[in-house]
Amino acid sequence: MRYYLWLSGIIFVLSSCRPDQGGTHNSTLSAEGTDSGKAAQDERLIKEAKSTTDSVAFEAAFERFFAALQAQDTAALNAFIDPKQGFWLIEQPGAVPAYTHYSQVQEVKRSYQELPFVSIAAQMQACNLQQREHFPEFDCAMTDNGGSGYAEDGCFYTNGSAFRQNNMWQYAGLSKQQEKQVQDLQRQVKQSVLHTYTSYRFHFGYDGQHWRLYFADLRVPCSA
Repeated sequence: MRYYLWLSGIIFVLSSCRPDQGGTHNSTLSAEGTDSGKAAQDERLIKEAKSTTDSVAFEAAFERFFAALQAQDTAALNAFIDPKQGFWLIEQPGAVPAYTHYSQVQEVKRSYQELPFVSIAAQMQACNLQQREHFPEFDCAMTDNGGSGYAEDGCFYTNGSAFRQNNMWQYAGLSKQQEKQVQDLQRQVKQSVLHTYTSYRFHFGYDGQHWRLYFADLRVPCSA
């Protein structure tokens, strides 16, 4: 009898000392969940920080571009032109857009009186660049009293996604090779700038070292 009582006591003590496997498993899951949530949050913060850094870097680059334009410094402007890919000037002298490719800024002869590229500086006296998710809406009726036609006036930039999806090159009478060049360059656009007073737009890409001007769109809405 004493043997059975002694054996029961030993079993009870051993049972009491066994680790709670369920509790340990739950703690492990909780720790894993915490680590996963922290990793996701860290990744989001890194992306936000990179986006902010990229925006600041572009703003500084565009400030240099705009200063060079105001000074009509073609050498400084050419620093924004990709030496291999050049850039496209978009105008609309008639009912359809016209694309012209240039390798250097000083080569430009605008459709209007064959003016040089730097001639646009006279119309662009200021550009206090501000970031927007989308450009402000445009309405031709809002230009009747001398307004710009935009819902908000200023100098804005976006991530360029709208221009990357733009297919107006299809109506420009380009050759197949030119169409391919335009599309290839268009896919490289990372930032688009709108100057509402003139409606001019500038589309930039980043080649890993420098911000490059890939398209200068000098079309004026409602003028065709």
